[in-house]
Amino acid sequence: MNQAAVQAPVIRVVPGQRNGTRVNYRLQVADTHYEVYFACERVELCNDAEAALPMLALAGMRSGCELLVEAPISKRYLENQQALMQIFCGWFPGYRPAPIRAGQLREVPGATGGRVGCFFTGGVDSFFTYLRHRDEVTDLIFVHGYDVDLDDLPRRAEITAMGRAIEQATGVRFIELETNAIRLFRDFGRWGAHAHGYGLGTAARHLADYLKRIYIPSSFAREYMRPWGTHPETDPLFSDERLAVVHGDAILRVEKLREIAQDDLAMRYLRVCHERVEGAYNCARCEKCLRTMTVMQGLGVLPRCTTFPSEVRPEWVKALLLDEVTEGLALNNIAFLESVGMGQSELAQAWRDTLARPAWKSTALYRLHKWRKRMAKKVNQVRGWL
Repeated sequence: MNQAAVQAPVIRVVPGQRNGTRVNYRLQVADTHYEVYFACERVELCNDAEAALPMLALAGMRSGCELLVEAPISKRYLENQQALMQIFCGWFPGYRPAPIRAGQLREVPGATGGRVGCFFTGGVDSFFTYLRHRDEVTDLIFVHGYDVDLDDLPRRAEITAMGRAIEQATGVRFIELETNAIRLFRDFGRWGAHAHGYGLGTAARHLADYLKRIYIPSSFAREYMRPWGTHPETDPLFSDERLAVVHGDAILRVEKLREIAQDDLAMRYLRVCHERVEGAYNCARCEKCLRTMTVMQGLGVLPRCTTFPSEVRPEWVKALLLDEVTEGLALNNIAFLESVGMGQSELAQAWRDTLARPAWKSTALYRLHKWRKRMAKKVNQVRGWL
């Protein structure tokens, strides 16, 4: 007696449903249901299979499910997404390429518009990418709900104000998207290492009828490139005939800062901080803030940047809690200070003292710091409900 072949579980990839300025998705992964939306006040978003597929790719690769595309999809785009999965799964253990079954392939006409976007948070990478390509960039794209939580209304208002000021000064449109998709991405991977490339790719695909090209700022210099959510090998694989997705220039952060320090707008609005500190545009105490400020002080441009204090205090550096990644970045800070003749400064010694802290103590303090952050976030959520 023949037995039916056992089939892998299926995740249905369905187009979103429009509701005013929003595109809504009802998604099911195994026993978990997700209500996901993307919204934009200034641009009509795409709601096709090309926009839906990257939202579910991580889930498929992590869970071993087949992705069933229930709408026409670009043949070139489908091939690109399959190639991306092969690269991704070669980088990260615990993932394997998900079978993608598409009922109908389509030939997509090329881009008809001439607009060029750049993902933009106000940070070093995004300011550098915009300034490097300012002759062609027509739109800066910020996604609320990714690096800034949707319920962090004060910081969201600050970012909106920043974008409007830049738009008024330059004529470049500031386009704000909003989404709650980060929960779906984080359920199947770490945001930085695994998910934020798919997050930005998904956001880009929602703009495929508006832009002909979009830049994703590079996180790392080419000589320090490693498997990461955004990468020069994988970012272009979110492209098809309509939209070209381009990985930004991968140069050293020092050189990026050297370049953006010549721009008055960047010095007025530079925002690198992801910490949630009430009333703070940049907290000036976290590792990313202090790493940025250290380089700017070494370059002699920190006093020109109005979003930071005019100097780095050594005690701020000594209070840092480092992990394996940020320890490597701290070594880079010391090497940079030595290269500009500040190797014997109090600032360089503060970085050395921080690195010299016993590993067990740093790990314990780092975990305690993370726990306190999680508790503070839950307290803020409860206050919002009251």
